[in-house]
Amino acid sequence: MAKLARPSFYMGLWRIGGLFFLTVLWFIENGTKVPFVLVMLLAIMAALRWRIRLPSWTVLIDLCFCLLFSPFWVGSLYGLALPLVESLWRGRPYYCVPIPFIVFASGAATVHFVVFLLSAALFGTVLRHWQQQRTSFWREIDQERKARYELERLKIDLLQANSETAQMAELTERNRIARDLHDHLGHDLTGALLALQAYEQCQHGEQAEKMFAQVKKRLTRSTKRLRDTVHDMTPVALIGEQTIESITENFTYCPVSYQKSGNMDSVPVYLWSLLIPCLKEALTNVARHSDATKVTVHLDVTETIVRLSIQDNGTCSAQSTDGSGLRNLKIRARAAGGSLSVNRSSGYSIVCVLPIQERKDAR
Repeated sequence: MAKLARPSFYMGLWRIGGLFFLTVLWFIENGTKVPFVLVMLLAIMAALRWRIRLPSWTVLIDLCFCLLFSPFWVGSLYGLALPLVESLWRGRPYYCVPIPFIVFASGAATVHFVVFLLSAALFGTVLRHWQQQRTSFWREIDQERKARYELERLKIDLLQANSETAQMAELTERNRIARDLHDHLGHDLTGALLALQAYEQCQHGEQAEKMFAQVKKRLTRSTKRLRDTVHDMTPVALIGEQTIESITENFTYCPVSYQKSGNMDSVPVYLWSLLIPCLKEALTNVARHSDATKVTVHLDVTETIVRLSIQDNGTCSAQSTDGSGLRNLKIRARAAGGSLSVNRSSGYSIVCVLPIQERKDAR
């Protein structure tokens, strides 16, 4: 079936048909030797074109064969249809220029013969346009395939860059905390220790009181710096699974049952930016378009995937379509290497499955 969609297949049929037509004419004229030689020469050229891709100018060889045998056999002029179709199919119509002059010079320009050559020219033109459209079609497919591969490679590079950026931010924050502890807290504690050692030597008098006040001052300052450092490390806004839990708790349309399992810390940050909008979109659809009285949310994390499932007990039409929000979330899920599916058979269910293996591989 694939061969039937190729213009070269029909070009081969034309060559065989043309040679068969010339063979029939040869039998009609009592099988003389001259037509047989011409048919064999044209058959050899056709066989060579079938086995190897000959240059376009070899069409002129077929044309010369028909011209040389035309004084000896009038049927050789019908053989001009072979180089005519061949030159048009190859996109070299100027090779056909001598054919009208040969036909009119030979005096064989009958109506049937002219119609035969015009039909051959039309067939060659159709094959040429078909070949061009097919080439353009496959070129566009190759370009789309190349673009798809480039997008996949870009997605992998972006995920890797995102992972590296998160690691660099983590290392930078660790270095900053270590530097602050060393430069400030460490010096104050060292000074307080030295002051305590000096206080042991002079336990009475004004000098001892000064030493004790200095130790108290340094310890107070160290405690404050330690409290400030811990405060800077604590996030102000909710992140990750805490946001999921907060959204379910603050949903007032109907009761929400939230269950989770697995290590939430293993989920990369960029996946939370997709899971949270997915939950918000599902609960928004429940509040706007559903008559549900209960919503169940499951968040499961394994070593390789994270799965978020939102299910309500409301009624939903099976013919309803996804909105732009769900369509965008599906595109984002596919871009992250996962999937987002919607089921309306029993209530309304949204399941988002995302891989986290890439994050581990990047490390």
